[in-house]
Amino acid sequence: MAAAAWSLRPVSHLAIGAHQTRFVVPCDYDKFRQIMVRKNATAAIVERSGMELIDVQIRDLQVDASADDRPLLNAIRGKSKMNLDAIRQIRVRLDDPAIDADELALRQQAAIEADSMNVVTKSVAAAGNLESYQTTLEARPSDDGTEVRVTVEMKVRVDVPKLFTNRADTRVQEAAEDAINEQARSIEMFIAEHADKRLILPDLGGGN
Repeated sequence: MAAAAWSLRPVSHLAIGAHQTRFVVPCDYDKFRQIMVRKNATAAIVERSGMELIDVQIRDLQVDASADDRPLLNAIRGKSKMNLDAIRQIRVRLDDPAIDADELALRQQAAIEADSMNVVTKSVAAAGNLESYQTTLEARPSDDGTEVRVTVEMKVRVDVPKLFTNRADTRVQEAAEDAINEQARSIEMFIAEHADKRLILPDLGGGN
């Protein structure tokens, strides 16, 4: 009886979920980069992932055009060789009954180069029982278009009977897998929406 009572006693447990997936988008990397930079990619991906984008603020932006002998012409042609580094603060509204918080503040750091893209988005602080959240998007040219790798890691603090901590781990792991699979689908849909356009014009008045 004592052992049974001990196993049913609530404990504070940190459940960790992590997942990664790779896929190829049938869009050449130059255009992929154009679309991700010029269109409102963040809003589209966030909204299709079950969250709502509240605010985006650019904190730092650096553009290196030293490797591009015709930066304006190449930008218009979609063949820009410029490197872009940016830091942004993002706020999103959460809609997950398992997370006892309404909003999450994120810091996004992007390094976008002529042959690679790396975007890391991580929580600034805990939000309710969501102790940390981080996603990484990496992209590079491939023979069939653009190879993309997306990764997520989330840590959720839960109060559960000790007997059920494994169940809590499973639920958070499943949430991580669902989140990254939905993000991958969102990227594919977003790129497909713009890939056939000859000229990728920037969205005015919105963040990327």
